[in-house]
Amino acid sequence: MVRRLCIAVALALLPAVAYAHLCNDVFAQARDNLVVKVDVRDGQLRIGQEGSFRVYLLNTMDREITAIALQVLSDHFDARVEPAPTWQTYPVLKTSISGGKKEYFTVTLRRKPGVPDGRYRLDLQLSDKTNSKRVFKTVDATSAADLCVLAPAKAVQVDGRADAAEWEHSVLCSDFYVHKKVGSFFENVRADAQARCRLAMDADSLYALLQFQGGEAAVSDVGTIYLASDPDAAPVAFSFDRVSGRMSSEQTVQGVQYAVSPDKTLIECKIPRALLRQAGQAQDPPGYYVNLTRTTSMAGQKQVAYWRGNSFSVLNPIVYGYVTIGGTQQPVQ
Repeated sequence: MVRRLCIAVALALLPAVAYAHLCNDVFAQARDNLVVKVDVRDGQLRIGQEGSFRVYLLNTMDREITAIALQVLSDHFDARVEPAPTWQTYPVLKTSISGGKKEYFTVTLRRKPGVPDGRYRLDLQLSDKTNSKRVFKTVDATSAADLCVLAPAKAVQVDGRADAAEWEHSVLCSDFYVHKKVGSFFENVRADAQARCRLAMDADSLYALLQFQGGEAAVSDVGTIYLASDPDAAPVAFSFDRVSGRMSSEQTVQGVQYAVSPDKTLIECKIPRALLRQAGQAQDPPGYYVNLTRTTSMAGQKQVAYWRGNSFSVLNPIVYGYVTIGGTQQPVQ
């Protein structure tokens, strides 16, 4: 996924139990099973002399991390890191398999003396709290934001034709993975039957173009779009089967439009943003947390491929990408 989170500084924006032994499998699993996300909504983390943000974590490994710590690697900022007051098991990060939930650190950055306004790289390193040299994973804040800013969609027609001009202002979501056991633990493996999804949005609706590759012998081939307006909200899911041409959802589908191409290789759909509002929400949020899956059934076998997360996290918006409308389009892969 190509993302453009800016770590920008501007003075004008000054913001008024029992512990098991850690084995090497924990560090190997962390690559694909330790979710690290930065909660940044507008594409920029703007820091005056000082500013704060959250770093969310979710553990989908087969065992807990008994002592986790976050270090901020930067030549331009001093950082203070504090675990959330609601993180009752800290420094233990329990696995979602055993009921663990997302937790977070609050990071407060303060620019070092003499650092001018500008854009700076910021790396987040998760390590063993008892030994900082034992690193689970390191991600840059750009990747951890998982954010895309779209130009407003114009004249998208839901007719199953996918004209290139009408999808000009869209973002491409690709590279789907199956979560499978490789050796002694689960990891992400690129799916044989791939999918590509283009997302677009205007003031009233969210649009999706689902393109299916492979799976010609499938008896059902379902693309599902998961949408949430908030990282703590339950996602709304809309499923489209290219083989049967049917749509399904546990939510109301009034106003949803979709069309399947004659060769059944792509589906266009339009989802009113009003369907995604939370109870008591007076207006639409600026953007949405988005995830995608492809479920292919053939010869008695079913395979689920994920764009983000896996079976243990697919209903948790913290693992999703975030899409919002702004002035500059940014591609996603």
